[in-house]
Amino acid sequence: MNEETHPQAEQLQPRIVERLKRVLNNHELAHAYLLVGPTGSGKEEIARWLALRLFCLHPIDNEPDLTCAECQRVLTGNHPDIVTAATQGRQIKVDEVRHLKAEFTKSAMEGNQKLFIIKDADKLTTGAANSLLKFIEEPGPGVYILMLTSNKSAVLPTIRSRTQIIEMQPLSRAALLTQLAQAGVAPDQRLIAIGLTDSVAEVQAWCRDDWFEQAIAGVFKWFDQVGRGNLLAFVEVQTELQKLATDRKKQEVLLDLITLIWRDTLLVANGITDQDRLHFSEGRVSALAGHYSIDQLLAVSQLTLGIRHELSQNINFQNIVEQLTIRIIRVLRGQKHE
Repeated sequence: MNEETHPQAEQLQPRIVERLKRVLNNHELAHAYLLVGPTGSGKEEIARWLALRLFCLHPIDNEPDLTCAECQRVLTGNHPDIVTAATQGRQIKVDEVRHLKAEFTKSAMEGNQKLFIIKDADKLTTGAANSLLKFIEEPGPGVYILMLTSNKSAVLPTIRSRTQIIEMQPLSRAALLTQLAQAGVAPDQRLIAIGLTDSVAEVQAWCRDDWFEQAIAGVFKWFDQVGRGNLLAFVEVQTELQKLATDRKKQEVLLDLITLIWRDTLLVANGITDQDRLHFSEGRVSALAGHYSIDQLLAVSQLTLGIRHELSQNINFQNIVEQLTIRIIRVLRGQKHE
């Protein structure tokens, strides 16, 4: 941790920081919270802010001063009364929870407060989660538990019911773009990525081995052929898109890219060229947007909205895109302006 951690919490989640300040002022801090949000949404920053605020010796206007001895220990990760648990491999296993339970039974080493931070709470095995229930429900005075997750539904209902749930607010477009820039994502890919997800980690995973760049290029080549009413679009499905659709997650991204590019085309056709509304550059879609009627493009856009659902019904990815190609070409050929 460093001194930038504190301002980041307010930048990423200002409303939640203000809420926690009110709770602290009123001495109403709950014993257990579940912080929910995608990677990059500010869960860890909120946890660190609360740790700083709880242990700070000289808070100023309900803010940690960041300079006292306690703040410095928190910032360097060396505070003896803050216990952190995280995944070992794919799960938080019973051995890690056994260590946590042992720590729960110990008094704070230097004061009357103790903070437990459990990252990736959705990765607790069922046995590990169940063994924590008693401590989460009745942790004892001065003991606080923060559980962090990007997947609330994967956390046991019995855990959720014993915590106060704080949902991270969606990040602004500007904040997401800044984080993606810091993560090294190319500018044109950033704009497209924020139309698909608000998880920086997810975008980074897509960008490995240039997969995301290839996916964007493949979808655009298909889009270009379909937009001309050219049945060569079938070749693009078979030779380009199918090669990129190597697993379920990548298939979902490809389908979402298809939906997104037709959505942008419809916006441009309606005269919306504001870069704050578009994800693909206007130049990529403007020629096609000007070639067809609003009704045609609206019909095509509506066709694309159902393709994710088809995948969830276990319909083959290639079949989905090929059938979509036929439907779109029919719409564009049948109503095309002469």
